[in-house]
Amino acid sequence: MNNNFDKEEVYPAGLDIMAKIVTIFIGLLSLAGLVLVFTLPPWYGGLFLFSLCFIMFFVFYIYGVKSYKLTADSLIIQKRFSKFDKSIPLSTVKSARLSEKGEFRWTIRVAGNGGLWGYTGSFVNNKIGDFTMYATNHKNRVIILLKHPIETIVITPDDAGMVDALNKRITHETHI
Repeated sequence: MNNNFDKEEVYPAGLDIMAKIVTIFIGLLSLAGLVLVFTLPPWYGGLFLFSLCFIMFFVFYIYGVKSYKLTADSLIIQKRFSKFDKSIPLSTVKSARLSEKGEFRWTIRVAGNGGLWGYTGSFVNNKIGDFTMYATNHKNRVIILLKHPIETIVITPDDAGMVDALNKRITHETHI
């Protein structure tokens, strides 16, 4: 039986319009700070604005999600700088499913990023509980439950078909 589980599959993660707007706004705010450095006294106010926005822009870019990769034995959340990729062994995945309508209503960001190069960090709501999000948009939200350590992760591949591919690999992993 040829199941192609040895073949790696990469699923892109594009930014939605809101993440693009937030990213452009922070970029423009950084440029505005730079302009203020050279045009208005005192110069340090503009320098502070520029530095703060530029550092945020750069750090969130590096840690931002680029894509999701399925390998024979893991799900890899690929960042723009591969040193920060997160690898999740498929043997630790209990289940994966697409979110239902309204499931993310009243979500609160506990610690993380709410739009600059994506939506990442710790979040909580009354339907899912605590979860870690590695998302770039508000569609195709995949809720992944881990059994060890017990954790909930949310990802957002551009192709919702990733859920089926992930579930086939999870099922295959448990039958080995």
